[in-house]
Amino acid sequence: MPEEKQRKSMRTSELDKMINKLQSLERVDGTSEYYKNNAIAYLSDLANHLDRIGVKTIKMRPEAATSSGAHNKKLN
Repeated sequence: MPEEKQRKSMRTSELDKMINKLQSLERVDGTSEYYKNNAIAYLSDLANHLDRIGVKTIKMRPEAATSSGAHNKKLN
């Protein structure tokens, strides 16, 4: 998908892909492993909840669809 085309929704199956990608990452240090494991747990809980209530697609908020990613921005 071209970068200039903004997504308006996300399939819940993409959560499983994110979880698998996180699980495949090698350990960097104890702190990053802690955060990675918590992210996996939260994403798994979210995916399971959405499955239980029958949600297959989630609409994206307009501001989130155009965000460039806060973790990539310089703080200073």
